[in-house]
Amino acid sequence: MTSKGQPSSSDSSTGMDYVVRYSLNEFQRGSMVTRFNAFPGKREVFEVLEKYGISSAQVSDYSVIPAPGVQQARIHNSQQELAPTPQPAQETQPVTSRPPREKPKRKGGCGWAIIALVLLIFALPAATADRARHNGELAVMPYVSEMGFGERLEFCINRLDSLAESTSAIWGEDPGFFEDRVSPSLLHPANFSYMIGCMSD
Repeated sequence: MTSKGQPSSSDSSTGMDYVVRYSLNEFQRGSMVTRFNAFPGKREVFEVLEKYGISSAQVSDYSVIPAPGVQQARIHNSQQELAPTPQPAQETQPVTSRPPREKPKRKGGCGWAIIALVLLIFALPAATADRARHNGELAVMPYVSEMGFGERLEFCINRLDSLAESTSAIWGEDPGFFEDRVSPSLLHPANFSYMIGCMSD
């Protein structure tokens, strides 16, 4: 006879099938049907699990219940237990629905629109600064046409600086962005018009 709770041996004609359910972690569970002479304790359950490669250190929880509706039969082989097939089953992890990713909005078009707007705002005053362009044309001396591009550019810049200082002194203030007077500020539409008039033949 075997001790209480152990699987029955070949000389035992009695015994009862039990369903052993076990958990290895939160998602991995398994079960097996095995025969004990009496309701098994923790040691007996772990001994059966270790026979099938399941260490007791891996088991986080287990339960034992009599197998329902299973006819009890004699064990014909001393080493064979009735349906001792472990059935570890990994449950499918719950799939959490993720919100659909929002497609990143293209910002390139906005950037080009801003650049075009800035150029338009600069080009309109430059195109309408007739007085500044006329002053640039008047600055051209006969000998200027014989200068190279670099020399002529330097000449026009010097005349522009001189004119900007004198007109600012006369007016007592620098011109506004949309005025056609040249300005000490380099980035001014009227200065651009002056340079066109001065650099043109």
